[in-house]
Amino acid sequence: MRYWPWRNRNIDTVYLKKEKMMMKHLKKYLSLALALVLCLSLAACGKSSEDYDESNEDYGDDGSDYNLYGVPDSFEGLVKDSEQMANLYLYGGAWTGEDGGTLVAANNDEGDEVRFALYDADEDMTASGFIQFVPDYDYDYFYNEHDGMAYRSWFDEDGALHVAELGTFTQVTGDAPGENIGDGDYGFLAGVWYQDGDPGAASIIEFDASGSWELLERPGDDGDPTMVDCGTIEVDQDGAGQYFAISTIHTDVVYDFILVGGDVIYWGGEYDYYQKIE
Repeated sequence: MRYWPWRNRNIDTVYLKKEKMMMKHLKKYLSLALALVLCLSLAACGKSSEDYDESNEDYGDDGSDYNLYGVPDSFEGLVKDSEQMANLYLYGGAWTGEDGGTLVAANNDEGDEVRFALYDADEDMTASGFIQFVPDYDYDYFYNEHDGMAYRSWFDEDGALHVAELGTFTQVTGDAPGENIGDGDYGFLAGVWYQDGDPGAASIIEFDASGSWELLERPGDDGDPTMVDCGTIEVDQDGAGQYFAISTIHTDVVYDFILVGGDVIYWGGEYDYYQKIE
C-alpha cells in the first residue's frame, strides 16, 4: 500500500475549512435567535395596563382593585369549610353602606364560621351567609345563602370594604356609645328594645344601666311578654360596638349582639333587628 503524505494533509485541510464554515453559520443563527428572544422580552415588558384592560376590566369602584388574573367577582355555590374561615378581625362589627344599609359580621354560636347579614336602609334583610377564604382565587368571598352566590371582597387603600355586587361599606368606629366601656356603665343601652322596632313585637329585650338584660317573648306572638332568658353583658374586645349577652339561666348560652347608631342592635346568630323606643 502506497502512502501519500500530501493527501492526508489536504484532507485535514478540507475538514478544517468545513468546520470553520459551520461554526460561522452557527454563530450567525445563534445571534439571530438571541435577538428574537430579546425583542419578545422587551415587547412583553413594555405592555401597558391598557393592553391588559382589553382582557380584564375588573376594577373596584374607586379603581383601587386591579384584578390582574381575572379572578371572578362571583360564582355559584361555595362548600362550607371551617378550616378556611375568614378572619373575624377584618370583618367583625358593623359597617355602613353607601346606600344607607348596614352590614354586620360576627362568629356563629359554634365559632366555626364568620357570619354576615346585610340590611337595606329600611332595615329589611337582603343577604346573609358566611365569609370564607377561597384558596383557588386567594380572596375572601361572601357566600349569600339567599341566592346561592359567592361574592368577592377586598379592601381599598382607605380601608373601605368592597363586596362585589353587594356594595361598599365603611366600618363603624370611633367614639361609638359603649365602645370603650370598661367600668360597667351600660346606661347607653338601658331601655326597652323591640324586634323590628314594633311595640307589639313578639320578642323584646330590656337592658338596665348595670349591664343586666332580659329577653321576653309573647306567647302565641300576641300575649303578655314573658321572660325566657336573662343575664349580664360583656364587651367584645375584638370589634367596635360588639357585645356578649351571657345567660345566667342556660349554661353555655351566649348571644352576640352589635350596637349601631345608639338605637339599633342586631341580636344573636341570625342578627335579628331590634330598635330602642323611648
